[in-house]
Amino acid sequence: MAHDINLDDISDDHLTIFQLEEEPVRGRALRLGDAIDAALLDRYPEPVAHLLGEAMMIGALVARSLKFKGRLVVQCHGTNDGPVSLLMADSTTDGGIRGYARWDADVLKDMLLDNRNPGADDLLGRGTFSMTIDQGPDMDQYQGLAAIQGARLSESAEHYFDQSEQIPTKIKLACGQVIDETGSHWRGGAMMIQKIAGDSARGNTDDAWETARSLFATLSDEELIDPDLSQNKLLYRLFHESGVRVVEAYEVRADCRCSRERLENMLKSFTREALDDMAEDDEIIANCEFCGTDYIFDLDDISPVV
Repeated sequence: MAHDINLDDISDDHLTIFQLEEEPVRGRALRLGDAIDAALLDRYPEPVAHLLGEAMMIGALVARSLKFKGRLVVQCHGTNDGPVSLLMADSTTDGGIRGYARWDADVLKDMLLDNRNPGADDLLGRGTFSMTIDQGPDMDQYQGLAAIQGARLSESAEHYFDQSEQIPTKIKLACGQVIDETGSHWRGGAMMIQKIAGDSARGNTDDAWETARSLFATLSDEELIDPDLSQNKLLYRLFHESGVRVVEAYEVRADCRCSRERLENMLKSFTREALDDMAEDDEIIANCEFCGTDYIFDLDDISPVV
């Protein structure tokens, strides 16, 4: 049930579902502090971290709309004309986010000599953007594809919705670092609005959608990540004349699901010869690409029984 906005609400690491009472619009707003800082850590060059943060926020926004327990994976595959070959953002329907990226450090260094602020189209080249819906091992996966378009990953996501879902959608994403007495920290903010189709009760909704889009276009990156501006205050600032109402709010957290047991079982499926090739000084180090954790296994403990 929708309810009035509490303007004093502190909403870091929460996703808010909202609707406009006076306009045919539903939306989701996301504000990330500790969650995105923990998910990104200090593992990536700034342009890559910025792009991966955007991918994780898209995943978090969309995953909460799924009507089942599962996960949504946002992937971007780059081409040879960009330094980033892969982005992967894995979001669960209960609010977990994680992600990783692969990039060519030399190509990125050369790019930054000429362009200090490369966009998504620069970093990924003529790549692809995809969303994969995973309902679990017993269900088929669904994947939709779109081309990388524009400097912001939000442009590719909007293109995806226009092409695959045919739902008028606008998305804004901001990911950046703020500095306080303890150092620099990643923050993220995102908002998505979608048009509700007209019907016999609503009539034509095109003009009302254009009004909402115009208000949405005024939203700045600074507002999305400002630690002193709560998410609910931002929603009220943008849409109070349209009767904005909060429907529900959910926690979002950095959540890598790797485990020593899972990796050990995977390694035990290899032959002894393959394990010997992986080992160094009779140990195998398995690294989780999502969180960077190293798991060290003694070769004799995981060798298959002959």
